[in-house]
Amino acid sequence: MRDQILSFGLDIVGRVFLRRDRLNGSMKRLLDAFAFAQQRLIIHSGDRKLSAVYVRASDDAPVFLICHGIGEQVEYWSGVQELLKAMGVSSLVFNYSGYGASSGRVSVPHCEEDAIAAYRLLKDHGHRHIFLLGFSLGSGVVLAVTPTIEVEGVILCQGYSTLREAALAMGFRRWMTHAMPDVWHNLRRLNEITTPVLVVHSDGDQLFPVAMAKRVHEASGSRGELIIVSGFAHDGPVYFPAEVYWRPIVEWAARMSSRVVAEQLPTEISRR
Repeated sequence: MRDQILSFGLDIVGRVFLRRDRLNGSMKRLLDAFAFAQQRLIIHSGDRKLSAVYVRASDDAPVFLICHGIGEQVEYWSGVQELLKAMGVSSLVFNYSGYGASSGRVSVPHCEEDAIAAYRLLKDHGHRHIFLLGFSLGSGVVLAVTPTIEVEGVILCQGYSTLREAALAMGFRRWMTHAMPDVWHNLRRLNEITTPVLVVHSDGDQLFPVAMAKRVHEASGSRGELIIVSGFAHDGPVYFPAEVYWRPIVEWAARMSSRVVAEQLPTEISRR
């Protein structure tokens, strides 16, 4: 029953955000700017088909597997994918089951299965340097699947501490949050992974405060790094992508990839 309540809540909130974007013109602006029609593809997740956009920078480029936020569509990420490609990073963003043109219904298990299916597609395409990037809602999805797959790093953008605290921040009553299952508990999940973690947050985020990001960073311990960026609203890094936000993320990923390559070198070579 709790799972059904959460699935219903995710669906309703997503629809509310999409309606907001439709009414304020953001949806039309973002859809009109979509630049990767030729890079669309379908990902099979169980018996469901997921709409996705895969942009390849080069054969050996690191790749960001993007788990987007609630109420977003893959087309919203075109500007970010364009920017990442210009900085030498490949990217794959997909719609969760029940989002956009993806079939099925939205649920916690489906979101996690979808992320793993997208990861397998990247492995099938020969990518060796894979990073998980969770934006807002996607931060919970990313941390849930990280222990089950092999990635070089986890990037949490505009994320939250726990799903219940995120719901409170969005205006839900406390009793409502306890009616949902205690899933996507990011603080707890961080104790279960050994992967390097980058936490990125804007001081202008009026949905999830910077204090949440600082708690997430603290929970990541010595594996974590924190970047605070100024001036972006919660969705700003996606709706109005700028190098000042995304460049430090790319640079961090480059450092992590270089470290992994160095660790894989034979001892006699690495000592030269």
